[in-house]
Order: sequence, then structure tokens, then C-alpha cells
Amino acid sequence: MIQQNTADLGRYPQEGSAISIQGESKQALAATVVTSSPAEIWLELARPTSQKLFQEGEGVRIKYWDEEAVVYYWDAKVINITPSGKRHVAISIHDKGVTVQRRKSPRVSVHIPFWFTVIDAADSKLIGERVVDSRTENISVSGLLFKTHLLLQAGDKLEMHLHVPPSHPLNAVGWVVRSNPFELDGKPLKLVALEFLQMDEEEQCHLLEFLLQSQSHQTTVKNGPG
Repeated sequence: MIQQNTADLGRYPQEGSAISIQGESKQALAATVVTSSPAEIWLELARPTSQKLFQEGEGVRIKYWDEEAVVYYWDAKVINITPSGKRHVAISIHDKGVTVQRRKSPRVSVHIPFWFTVIDAADSKLIGERVVDSRTENISVSGLLFKTHLLLQAGDKLEMHLHVPPSHPLNAVGWVVRSNPFELDGKPLKLVALEFLQMDEEEQCHLLEFLLQSQSHQTTVKNGPG
């Protein structure tokens, strides 16, 4: 079930929120809210960019997707850009926002096989790298957690192909919001938290159905037969 209504995450994105911002270039970029007030909101792009992607006065759309499958959208205008690094952007929100409400989605600890390709990365040598033997540690409709040998960084963008049971391929684009180093059997790895940035609505619904079924099954196994 999908409902649209006025945003209820406050009147504007809050400090610390991980969001995406998309302007006239139609390129969605990962960012974090640094400061937030009715007058202006400062965003920090996940990493510096070599090009000026936004112009003062440009209209942009802000998107936030929480753990309960609620997508929040705000239309805004760019009011300031830092000259150094082009990493910080100030915007003003000029509407109340819209939410798209789906059924509450769980985060499920399940190992779903997937492969991914790095399509944008702070380390340009990683762009084009493909890993075909990954699997999720946990997953929700907003994102997933996985381990990898690639030295991914926050803001890197991946194209993903998940094999969601029963043999349903699911395609998505996501960006890395956290990448923590650890060792396994003496080998350096990364534990990566990824947030979905683009996913077809039909595939979102299929993933949600799978997660609800998995949660129900895990609850039944944990509690035992009635």
C-alpha cells in the first residue's frame, strides 16, 4: 500500500540526515545535513567534486528514505555554495514536502547473493570494478550491509543486482554511507553500509514482500510451533 501526504519529518530535513540531492543535471548525489533551520540548510556532499554541479538559484530536489520505507521529498533552491572544494551547498526549502508511505519494512538478517559494479568512487581506480560473489549481512528496503575486500569510501556509488528469492532479480543503484575496516583471517576487509538511491517501484514492492515473509518466518522459527 502506498500513500502520499504532507511530510511529517518536520518542516525540513534534520541535522545528521543522510539524503540525496538532485539538480538540473539530473545526477543524484549523496549528502549529509550539517545544519538545519527554517532559513537555510547546509549540506555536505559525501566527497569533494572537481566540477561545479550546482548554481546559485538552481532548483533542486531533496530525498530522504528512512528505515520504515517512508520516502521524503522536498523541493528547494540553492542559495550558497562554498568556493573551496565545492563540497558544501546551502539550500532553502520552499514547500512542506511530500512523503510516500509504504507498509512498515523490517531490517532482516539474511544472506542474499548479489554482484555489484563500482560506477563512481573517490578512488578512481575502483571505477568499473565488479565483484560477483557478494552477499548481504542484513537488508531493508532502504539499504543493506555487506563485507568486501574493496576499499570503498562514503559517497561511492554502486550498481547492484540482487538475487532475491524466489529467483527474482532486483536491480538498484546505491551509495555507501559508511565503510568500516576490520580483519577476517588476517585479511583486511570493509564492512559497508549502503543506502539505495534508485530502485524501480515494482522491485521495491517485491523486496518489501520478501522482507515481511522472511521476518515472519524468522519469528516462527524463534518462537517454535504454536
